[in-house]
Amino acid sequence: MPRPEMCSQSECGSQASCVAGRCVGRGAVVAISTARRLVFEPVDVACVRCGASGGVGPPAMARLGLPGGPIVLLRFAIDLPPEATVIEAYVDLERVGGSDADSGPIALHASRIAAPWDERSVAWATLPRLDEVGAPVTRVRAASGPRVRIDVRDIVERWRRRDRDEFGIAVLADGAGATGMAFALRPIPSAARPPELELYVK
Repeated sequence: MPRPEMCSQSECGSQASCVAGRCVGRGAVVAISTARRLVFEPVDVACVRCGASGGVGPPAMARLGLPGGPIVLLRFAIDLPPEATVIEAYVDLERVGGSDADSGPIALHASRIAAPWDERSVAWATLPRLDEVGAPVTRVRAASGPRVRIDVRDIVERWRRRDRDEFGIAVLADGAGATGMAFALRPIPSAARPPELELYVK
């Protein structure tokens, strides 16, 4: 089954608008308009690539969409009350300005991390198990804006039901190009913000 895809403003047509990656009909009430927005920075960040050894702390950026499968690992510390309803959940990545990018789009999606990992030592050989949950794909083009949203609602909803086997979110690309696309993993001059988890809850 093909993955669902996040929409873009050019795909909604004249009868709808793109709101937080969703096509919303004209005149419809958007659920997140009455929700509370919460933003969390990761407590652990790592980037692993085939053939690369582990290191101490995350690099400044990750170039996703290259051969060898660079994968970004993120862990967040959040504590939602049991009665909270997660309307939307996204991992927001910021592109590194001035860096080369493939002319074609890259497709990013999130997977659930299902085993422990340590940002100081994780490597391709010790990559934790990743579970695919059918998360929607976000297609990023060279002309796209600086901030990229990746849908992680199903993964966050799982955190509400379980806790002992939840170890974070992995972001990876489907397929590979010659150059890939660079995203910041910590604040640097050409990209002000690190990855963030953006929740809309009621």
